[in-house]
Amino acid sequence: MSVDRHSPAVRFARRMLINRETGRPSRRQPVTLLLGPVGSGKTTALEAIRRDLGWGVVHAGFDFGQGGRASTIDVLTKLAYGLSGKWRNRPKPQFVRFTIALIAVQAELSGRNRDEDLAQLKALINSFHRIIWKPALDNALDTLAETAKAIGLVEPPYAELFRQFFPHLVRNIRPRLGKALRSLADFPNAEGRPPFDALLELNRLAHGSARDAKAVTEWVMAAFLADVRENHPRLAKPEEKSPCDCDISQQRKHRHNWVVVLDDVDHAGGTEFLADLVAARERYAVQHPNDRDAHDALLIIATSGRWQDEWGTAWLAPWKPASGAPPAVRPMAECEEASYEDWANPGNGALDSPYYPIRIAPQPVGRIARLLDSGVRSPKVTLAHRATGGLPSAVAQLTERLRASDVREGDRDLLTADPRGEQDPCYRRLAGLGLTDHLDGVHLDDFVTAAPFATAPWLIPDAAQSRIDQPHVGRILTELRTSLWVTAKNSAGTTEDQAALHPWIAANLVSALARRGDGDGPTYTDQFKALRDDPDTAQDPVRLAYCNLALGDIGEVVTFFEDEFNRIPHAEWIAKLELVLNAPDDLPPGRDHTELYDELVNLDNARCPTGRSKIRNDVARLIAAGWLTANPFAVRAEKQREAIANAFAALAATSHQPDVGALVSAKKAAGRGEFL
Repeated sequence: MSVDRHSPAVRFARRMLINRETGRPSRRQPVTLLLGPVGSGKTTALEAIRRDLGWGVVHAGFDFGQGGRASTIDVLTKLAYGLSGKWRNRPKPQFVRFTIALIAVQAELSGRNRDEDLAQLKALINSFHRIIWKPALDNALDTLAETAKAIGLVEPPYAELFRQFFPHLVRNIRPRLGKALRSLADFPNAEGRPPFDALLELNRLAHGSARDAKAVTEWVMAAFLADVRENHPRLAKPEEKSPCDCDISQQRKHRHNWVVVLDDVDHAGGTEFLADLVAARERYAVQHPNDRDAHDALLIIATSGRWQDEWGTAWLAPWKPASGAPPAVRPMAECEEASYEDWANPGNGALDSPYYPIRIAPQPVGRIARLLDSGVRSPKVTLAHRATGGLPSAVAQLTERLRASDVREGDRDLLTADPRGEQDPCYRRLAGLGLTDHLDGVHLDDFVTAAPFATAPWLIPDAAQSRIDQPHVGRILTELRTSLWVTAKNSAGTTEDQAALHPWIAANLVSALARRGDGDGPTYTDQFKALRDDPDTAQDPVRLAYCNLALGDIGEVVTFFEDEFNRIPHAEWIAKLELVLNAPDDLPPGRDHTELYDELVNLDNARCPTGRSKIRNDVARLIAAGWLTANPFAVRAEKQREAIANAFAALAATSHQPDVGALVSAKKAAGRGEFL
């Protein structure tokens, strides 16, 4: 996937990185979280942000998805290395406190004689403070690196990384040490000791019976942030001809925050690092309430493919509808709308939070059109946009197939057949989404078996109650929510709040189940009957209509909507209809739309051959055309749009209600191809 410097993520980063006040780190910065499921382009967004920052903004990054658990100190070491590189026309940042803290932690002291340990520690630090580097210091570095590995300061997979970066940091501790040492003693565990005595205490916490890894991490993190606070003002000034496209760059001089980009923080060590950073910031602010430089200027931009419980204290999980949520809990921001002001000024009694979760934007239809080299309103672009929901990885999978295809209106098998002869590409697509990575004992076939329950909108919300006795369903629904495949949905006109499973995963799950071979597990019909026969479904006529339509019993569904048509407001009737029409189908994908439409209408005629009202005829045509249109893997056709629009127009003329505005609006939407 190409890097788009004008993507919503890049524009968001530009809005966040300006320190608009005095140029000093006088305001706190959020930990921003770009959230999206597997394949949503999170890594690509970070690449675009880093490329946009270029040499004009000091930045560094870390990828938690590269394998193995990274400790907080592993991450800090790489970040300090990245930030202290040579930035064009600027002095080099110096992480003096951080490096001295690492030396103190790794020093091999006897622990028997305090005066001897103190002298040894002073000599070690002074040896690295020489102007001329001597080869003998390489041996000392080797010893420090081995000690770091032995005491668990760095995780084994990152030991070589530590050995690679640490010499660079040590070579940078050339200035006078007095201020840095005093700063290192400004920590609760130092208990007011002189600087070198404080460093002895830090060493003691890293070794022996007094070992306290948490306290060591806190101390080293504090040292890192203190270095950032000191370095930032002299390294934040925009340079002449630097690639700064900030909103105010042409209006007045301004300074930039430093940027740290962290990819895949949902992997091992990621959320722990964020928690350590947030805790260190909060401790410093509490301990230094009158310090005008109490806040560091690090803008953290992290990506995650999973929701973490600790974010849900102040932020509404994406699958939870806003209706009924506590007023203190805020909904997630969209990438296009996110800004520092939005995060910093929650208002209306909303809880403050150090985190700022943002939903990463899907690919817009215009971008998909460019990839497919076709018009925005062409059948193939419309199909790709609806089927993938703008999921970049899914669009990429379909690009070659659709570019080379002559997509005809009404086609239903383009995305379920494969020119290479593969029996069902849906399984391959699902396997690439990593659905089972966090569920021991649950396999991809279990997800396919659970497709009716995962796609039924009333089962997705975590507050929903269901008595369906199906193996793994609860774990699967929880995993789909946690891995960000579920989003809240407007529940207007329905019996309860709704949530929607992402169309790409929903369509592939249902398609795989519909084409499951005999003897390979429960069938599509078996599972939708189980959903239909659940007591919670049986007590709700809208749920029942959804299941009946999924099973192809169009007559039952037409009867329900005919009876409801003049009984409830038309807006409510249409909302219920839309929910039901989005029921999946197992109709043969190779059959033509026109043929299936005629067959469905004839099925209802056979069910009710005499005494048919005009309303029933119009409702039957509307449901037949709407159900075929709603299939995200089917190419929409002009005939479908006309059938839906004509049915709404006829119903508006037949209505007994004084307000038919909702029916007229639905007719216009159908004519534009925007209904469903």
